Amino acid sequence: MTESTPVRRAQGLTLVMSPPDYFDVSYAINPWMDPAQWSASAELLSQHARDGWKALRACYEGLGAEVLVLPPVSGLPDLVFTANCGLVLDRTVFLASYRHPERQPEQPHGRAFFDRLKSEGYVDRIVTPPGGMHFEGAGDAIWDAHRGVLWSGFGMRSSAGIDRVLAETFGVTAIPLELRNPHFYHLDTCFCALSQGEVLIHEKAFSARDLDVIRERVGADRVLVASDDDADHLGVNSVSFRDAAGRDDVVLCYATDALRGQLRERGYDVHVVDLASFNRSGGAAFCLTLRLDQTTR
Repeated sequence: MTESTPVRRAQGLTLVMSPPDYFDVSYAINPWMDPAQWSASAELLSQHARDGWKALRACYEGLGAEVLVLPPVSGLPDLVFTANCGLVLDRTVFLASYRHPERQPEQPHGRAFFDRLKSEGYVDRIVTPPGGMHFEGAGDAIWDAHRGVLWSGFGMRSSAGIDRVLAETFGVTAIPLELRNPHFYHLDTCFCALSQGEVLIHEKAFSARDLDVIRERVGADRVLVASDDDADHLGVNSVSFRDAAGRDDVVLCYATDALRGQLRERGYDVHVVDLASFNRSGGAAFCLTLRLDQTTR
């Protein structure tokens, strides 16, 4: 995209990614992050991150997606996790307001990027969270197109009550789910809405009450449970969509044979991309991806 690009409207699967030019683990804001371990192998891990990011982008583009690039910024290693910079639904952007000071400098860069997308016809409206409330984007607000609801995570990063703000902004039902395990600090680390209507979850991230809410809303037979092995490698942090050829895809960074089998039995094409370097910051495929094309209609 350049300043001379004509105004357009996004069609089909449209994603935002940001290259890991400056990605590293230089601070710790979740249990996955260990700056000392990163620095011991920084050059190798950085190369693995670049290779993994390129492979993820190639996977998406091979499935027919358009990938827009949020420019990287020196000193903002987590800008690569574009899912956190906002939620986009019905061409409305609900911007992030980060809890941790380390990530707050990302906010003006995200706002400037969305302003640019608005000028180029990709989005129509940009909304900011109410003062005093934290919201960490699509990582804590997962659109379930099959049911027409937003699953809204809170407790670790996003504020309690943000579900009500999202519901009013987008005119949809938002279902709050409290996150209690620091390893699963965003909803996207333990909950994935699959394109045919199933959901993939890590049960240990949720209370018994919230598990009941999920099963009641989804149907127990449509809840796929990730093993500890899958969850501990951030396999649940995955992206599912129907591609240009009409196939239902799931893109993951890790999947045991059992999980691959479950997904394939349900009719999904499974794509595993090695994103282990990003795991060291607590992220994987979903964290690295922001969808612009989701709609309630």
